[in-house]
Amino acid sequence: MKRFTKVTSLIMALILLLCSMSFAVAETTEESEMRIVCMAPSMVECVYALGLGDKIVGWSAYTDYPVAATTSGGYQPYQFYYDTDTQDFDVEYELGKKPGADGEYKEVAVVSKFYDYNAAILEGLNPTIVLCEGSDQATWVEDLNAKGYPTYCWVPESIDEIYNMMIEMGELLGVKEVAEELVAGYYARIEEIKAITKDLTQIRTYFEIAHQSDYGEWGKYGPYTEGGNTPFDQMIQIAGGVNIFNDGEGYINLYDSYGEEAFAEISKRDPQVILSPYWPGAYDFEVTSLYEIMTRPTFEQTQAVQTGRVAYYDSSLMKRFGPRTIKAIEKLAYLLHPYYFQNPENSVSPWELGKIDVAENFPAPLN
Repeated sequence: MKRFTKVTSLIMALILLLCSMSFAVAETTEESEMRIVCMAPSMVECVYALGLGDKIVGWSAYTDYPVAATTSGGYQPYQFYYDTDTQDFDVEYELGKKPGADGEYKEVAVVSKFYDYNAAILEGLNPTIVLCEGSDQATWVEDLNAKGYPTYCWVPESIDEIYNMMIEMGELLGVKEVAEELVAGYYARIEEIKAITKDLTQIRTYFEIAHQSDYGEWGKYGPYTEGGNTPFDQMIQIAGGVNIFNDGEGYINLYDSYGEEAFAEISKRDPQVILSPYWPGAYDFEVTSLYEIMTRPTFEQTQAVQTGRVAYYDSSLMKRFGPRTIKAIEKLAYLLHPYYFQNPENSVSPWELGKIDVAENFPAPLN
């Protein structure tokens, strides 16, 4: 009986060993065949942070980070696609079947913009997984899954949800431990920042998401900001500030809420710092000049204008939730409390001062 038990144990051990070897082979094969499509630039940053950037076969027209992404064969900046609708993308070119005007062949296809994608390019890529971000892209999930593309979308509404997203993505891609280690580091850094800002005066901050646009007979829209309990609101809190519109909810169209008194409402709340978006390669008409902000009706009454604390922030850094969210918090801490924090590495310092010379070439991409 003992001999039978021993033999049985040996057989079971052998079976388990063979199974584990088979699983390892299957897992390796699965990774080697992984074909990831990232519909939003934030998803690209997450996948690269998880160490799987070389598995991306398709991405958004707005992809410009990390630097490794911009060095892929045939890479084009977003200006290349600015006036082209996704349905008009050159499918053969994007799939690397013919060279572009520069003679380069595409290694990674551009599939999407923020609100739409090219179905023919996606089909040609035959992805094993599609990653989306935001409420608009969430509407694609059901249709893409029905077409046989395993699709996942996240709409993070807090810092915790941003980092939960990264862990969930890591699990989907087979690198959950990597994601958990990254996230643990992000939370540790947040605690370090909070340990400093908890004893500092909170700076009243107006964080403009987008400027006001006047479409004539179609009306005015904006400016836009974020209300309380949003990722931006939490980032400002951690960095030692207070969002002057934290009594609102979600994404706020201030013109919709206050009409012609929108600017007066901002002034009434007297921000000590005003932050406006800028990003690499932005066209002049896409960006509000600091002069325009400082000369808005009633803005001369604000402490921010009176003390010259009107600044740009890197929109691509602040608005792409994922691995650089912690750097965005560090940047905010520096902008709000420059005596207590240093400008984080690979963060272009002249931007927040508005010292942009459009006649100069942009510097080399940040690492």
